[in-house]
Amino acid sequence: MREKIKCYLQNQHKFSSSDADKILYGLEGLLSECSKLLFLLMISLPFGYFDEVIVLTFVLLSIRSYCGGLHFSHYFSCFVFTCTFYAVIIRLSLLPLSQVGMALGLLFSLAVFSLIGPITSPMRPRLQDAQVKKYSQRVIILLTIYSALIISLETLPYRTIIYWVIVLQIFQLLCAKIARKGEHYEKVF
Repeated sequence: MREKIKCYLQNQHKFSSSDADKILYGLEGLLSECSKLLFLLMISLPFGYFDEVIVLTFVLLSIRSYCGGLHFSHYFSCFVFTCTFYAVIIRLSLLPLSQVGMALGLLFSLAVFSLIGPITSPMRPRLQDAQVKKYSQRVIILLTIYSALIISLETLPYRTIIYWVIVLQIFQLLCAKIARKGEHYEKVF
């Protein structure tokens, strides 16, 4: 099926082989992510966590798009990790947290990200210095905005969901950095 679509893109729309591969890669990624989200939404609805999954997804995508993190090479392992990640965040959001504890967790997350920056998938090219700077600035701005909202608005709906998305996203980013230490794309050439 993939080859038929690639031939169609090349023959009918005159894309190069490389461009057709890029389009197919993007479509595969989109279908993969949409199927995971659809499944998560179907599971969350009967349990009463539909809104939480929507908020969690929005916040996670806004941060993860620029900072990256752990990546899995197979759909099933990625799917299991994503489901576990969502379930842990929802479960942790039910625990009471003090204002000081949240502020310290957010400050620590911001500091960790400032030190390690974005982590790309090993299947993608290493980011150039200008890209690292641009993406880091965007994440720091987003983390600062989310942190300010969490700290200043104690009645913010889904406040603890947003908090745990930030903390666990930065934690898994740190895990990705540790796991990839020494791989060839981490080395400066």
